[in-house]
Amino acid sequence: MRRLGVAALTALVGLLAGCSSGVQLNSTPMAPAPDTARIQDLSMAIARSPRDPKFYVERAEAYEANGQYKTALSDLDEAMTLRPDSAKYVYLHGIAYAYAGDDQAAKQDFARAEAMDPGSAQGYDARAWLLATAPDPQMRDGKKAVQSATRACAMTNWNDPEMLGTLAAAYAETGDFDEAIKWQQKAVDLTSPTLLVTLNERQARLALYQNRRPWRPAPPNHPLTPS
Repeated sequence: MRRLGVAALTALVGLLAGCSSGVQLNSTPMAPAPDTARIQDLSMAIARSPRDPKFYVERAEAYEANGQYKTALSDLDEAMTLRPDSAKYVYLHGIAYAYAGDDQAAKQDFARAEAMDPGSAQGYDARAWLLATAPDPQMRDGKKAVQSATRACAMTNWNDPEMLGTLAAAYAETGDFDEAIKWQQKAVDLTSPTLLVTLNERQARLALYQNRRPWRPAPPNHPLTPS
């Protein structure tokens, strides 16, 4: 399966260049192997609460960590059905398509989500995340990512740990790992210890920056459609 092309990311970044709506695009950090225990736990949670969209989103993120974007998209479809008013879920759906390489579907999701939620900080966050973590190195632009992420953080009073995590990813893309560590540490500090999985993920990303490595999405491990 080919990775996201230059044209697709150009379209996505262009869509968000002047907007102020979007989503937190902090996908689960890359995992060396499928998190089967986590997926099983979430599957049981879904069985108990089949109309709670957050469990589908969390399971989608677990699948994404292993490059299983087709399965992740199915869970995100369900979350969007349960919460049709959520622009955030539409953006997450779009980023899954983007990382899997479906250019047109990703563009459509981003356009739809922007129309659903104009004027929020999430759009700046979305643009920053793409610029910081795009699979195609020609489309990454750390400086612009920092600018966009900074605006998102300012609009949320510098206390949204997900958006601070995006700012950290943006700084990592520029090679400024001291700033990346600073903001990721703040994201960790703002995370409730009761959110153990989220806390572990943010700590893992902090360790990545401490090792002078930027965040990258897992490559897709299967095509979205049969060949």
